[in-house]
Amino acid sequence: MKARKISFDFRDRPELVEMLRMQAAREGRTQKAIVSDALESYFAHRQESIFVLKAAEQSFREWDNEDDQVYDSL
Repeated sequence: MKARKISFDFRDRPELVEMLRMQAAREGRTQKAIVSDALESYFAHRQESIFVLKAAEQSFREWDNEDDQVYDSL
């Protein structure tokens, strides 16, 4: 498998790089492992939010009917 690499310039956020280095040393883990976990968590949270919004849309669709229009004027 071809290696996939990304790089980011954190000159404007050096504190993030330092926190990453310190956390990796504290936990005895690689910086890559910590960044991978953070990204997985971020995307899992996003996906969960999408599922919740889709479920809410379905619920509200059930409420959208002519009988409920009487409440629109309240």
